[in-house]
Amino acid sequence: MQKNVIILTSGLSGSSVLTGLLARAGYWTGDATYKKEDYDTFENLELIALNERLIREAGYQGDYTLEFSNQAIEKVAALYGEIDDSAFRAFVTKCNSHELWVWKDPRLWLTIRFWSNFVRPEACRFIVLRRAGRQLWISSLLRRQIITLRYLRDYEERIHNATMEFLQANDLSYLEIRYEKLIEDPEAAIGQLNAY
Repeated sequence: MQKNVIILTSGLSGSSVLTGLLARAGYWTGDATYKKEDYDTFENLELIALNERLIREAGYQGDYTLEFSNQAIEKVAALYGEIDDSAFRAFVTKCNSHELWVWKDPRLWLTIRFWSNFVRPEACRFIVLRRAGRQLWISSLLRRQIITLRYLRDYEERIHNATMEFLQANDLSYLEIRYEKLIEDPEAAIGQLNAY
């Protein structure tokens, strides 16, 4: 039986390519998605807005694209039962009205613990997408995010560790994919995706 997909990544990892493949296979990405100047990110605009709301409600004012914060993760997770969650429940219900859906938003590393109270994990497949540090760094520099390679590797590793901690603590199955493998050997990577 096919399941919904949640992609967990920090961003700039090639997740738009992966989500685009899933969208072509029939996964619903939303009524509207965030489009950059040169490509579609396949990020559901409603999911983005709700994630931004969670981050605001938690009082986090840092830059999630460059700064890892365990405290922010904990504060967002602690919002469950503390805020009006009707919009979040309605969004999940809307997603579930589609046969299969995919969530992809780099903010999910901060918010997935909150969302896990509303989605049925057994109805989802989790994909952890990573990218080689140097390639990620080049993408960051091209987007005018000026940081050192060492800093970026540390940031990525901390997000990866937090993601793995969430998945393992909840005994959730996941597939880890390297973006480079998807590009260099798409047949093998897609076969791995299909098997999962």
